[in-house]
Amino acid sequence: MSGRRVKVKDFGTELQKILDDYGLNVAEKTQKAVQSAAKIAKQEVQAGAPVRSGAYRKGWAVKEDRSSRLRSEAIIHNRTRYQLAHLLEKGHAKQNGGRVAPIVHIKPAEENAIKNMEEAVKKIAEEG
Repeated sequence: MSGRRVKVKDFGTELQKILDDYGLNVAEKTQKAVQSAAKIAKQEVQAGAPVRSGAYRKGWAVKEDRSSRLRSEAIIHNRTRYQLAHLLEKGHAKQNGGRVAPIVHIKPAEENAIKNMEEAVKKIAEEG
C-alpha cells in the first residue's frame, strides 16, 4: 500500500485492487518462468537426442499456449519426426523378433523442467 488512508467503505475496493495487481504480477513472472523452463528443456532434449540424419534432433520446438492472462503453458514437441519420440524413449519390438533398447532423452529433461518450475514458482511467490 502507498501509505494513504482509506475509508472503511472503500476498503474492500482498495484491497481488491491490491490483490489484482499482485495476481497479475505473479502471473506475468510465472509466464516468463514457463518460457524459460521450456527453452532449457528443449535444449536438453536436443542434446540427448540420438543423431542419425540429424532431422530428429533439429525438429524439437516449443509451442507456447497463452489462452488467458493468468494461464501459461508450453509444449515441447518434435515437428519433423514426432513418430520417433515414443519409439526411441520407450524402445520397440524389432521386425524379426527381439527388442530395440530405449534411448531415454525426454524424461530427464522433463524432470529437470519440473524441478526448475517448482523453484521458480517458490521464488516468485516469496518475492510477490
